[in-house]
Amino acid sequence: MYTPRGFGLSEVGDVEVVPAGAEIHLFHLTLPNHDVVQHAVSADGLGWRALPAALRTGDPGDCDDDQIWTASVTPDPAGGYVMLYTALRRDDDGMVQRTGLARSRDLLRWEKAGPEAVAEADPRWYEADPATAGRVSWRDPKPTLVGDTYYAAVCAREKDGPLARRGCVGLMTSTDLNSWEVVAPLFAPRRHWDLECPQLFRLGEPAGDSGPWYLTAAVMEDRSQRYWVADRVDGPYEVPPDGGMLAPAGHYAGRVCRWRGQDLFFCWHRTALTAGWVATPTTVDWLILRNPYGKFVVPPLALAARPDGTIARRSYAGWDGYRTEEPAPLVPAVKSLYRSRATNGWTVIGDGGMDLVATAESYGDVLVEGTIQFAARAGGFAFRLDEEGGGYFIELGAEATEVSLQKWIVETNPHDGRRGTRYVELQRGRLHRSLPIDTPLRFQLLLVGPYIEFSVDDEVVLAELSAERTSGPIGVWADSGQVLAHEVQFSPMLQPQHG
Repeated sequence: MYTPRGFGLSEVGDVEVVPAGAEIHLFHLTLPNHDVVQHAVSADGLGWRALPAALRTGDPGDCDDDQIWTASVTPDPAGGYVMLYTALRRDDDGMVQRTGLARSRDLLRWEKAGPEAVAEADPRWYEADPATAGRVSWRDPKPTLVGDTYYAAVCAREKDGPLARRGCVGLMTSTDLNSWEVVAPLFAPRRHWDLECPQLFRLGEPAGDSGPWYLTAAVMEDRSQRYWVADRVDGPYEVPPDGGMLAPAGHYAGRVCRWRGQDLFFCWHRTALTAGWVATPTTVDWLILRNPYGKFVVPPLALAARPDGTIARRSYAGWDGYRTEEPAPLVPAVKSLYRSRATNGWTVIGDGGMDLVATAESYGDVLVEGTIQFAARAGGFAFRLDEEGGGYFIELGAEATEVSLQKWIVETNPHDGRRGTRYVELQRGRLHRSLPIDTPLRFQLLLVGPYIEFSVDDEVVLAELSAERTSGPIGVWADSGQVLAHEVQFSPMLQPQHG
């Protein structure tokens, strides 16, 4: 997983992704300094190579002489690219956010349009005095072309309403990407403090300007990535039938782009991200010398519209390039792991308690695929197992509507020397529909380094980072019933490399 290199704590901040021919470019903040927009490029969307920094804070008196926050990059039909970025000034103690602009011919060399901002919160519609809420929100600008006009969504706050519920998607428009007019909010749900990194987008390659239009933003209160849907670009935007969660828990501040025939969602992920606007640092559980409790750019997820207009998440097709061998059958051991019963393929009987059928061999980076059917109240998958009953467990069950990723680590208590289990629920996801009883369902389990991704019926329901254990047997478990897996195959995987 990608994170910038550097001395001490150096965590990735908000991201922007820009397809350019056969490559895709990543622009991102580097925290905690907020003084530079870093630049990296990838040939496959998984392994990243660092390029020279795109932008740095300005000279004293410039609109960005204090800090630079989230940016966007938009191809200019007239040639080159335009970057809109969030600019903070020292004269305001960094408490007023404005929009800066820079241009580039080749995505590599950037030149600022000047020392002044090109847009800021208009007090006719938005909070514009930092005394109201402690700072002025006018950040994360992201343009989308609608007809011959660019609609730039902005994280802003309404001037009226309950203080805690003024978060809105501000709007500014342009016909040339240079001059911008601030207009009334695009979306004001009166529900959130801030809607961060908002973006308008569509899926596929639709003709004309008719819907559905999607609006996504990162919600500060619970650190979730949500989306809303409308028939027209100017709304009204509403919560979709599936509840509107665009990404798994911990995925945040993402951007959507179309590349190689897929609509891809890129973002940063923070392990065990705590709800609330102040996230509690959580040390990652794998050996790492930098960014021990920060954010990481995780592999993209592919987005697709369901028949009802809601959005499904699918595994990124670029992973196929990381298989080292053709898929081969995954073979279970001759006896079940917990009750030493003779095995019959991947049939697991959990009558009167839990049992688990697993491989005799250990596996590290691997992709496991097949079908599974549930006739048990609880069951699922296990991987990176140890001999004491620990490891990682995915829990579902017949008629389940949620899925849970759990970590069970058997260890010695440093205080009294006794052996015990440390249990952590790493992530909980929602299924698009309840799991039918005794109906085969396609599954895919992807384990690459600390990245864990699990799909049911081609929809990603879990995507998390954890690697306290990096290898071990893989299995299927059941409790209070029977679980059957069929045609289970595995492919060894390579890890993406960054340079």
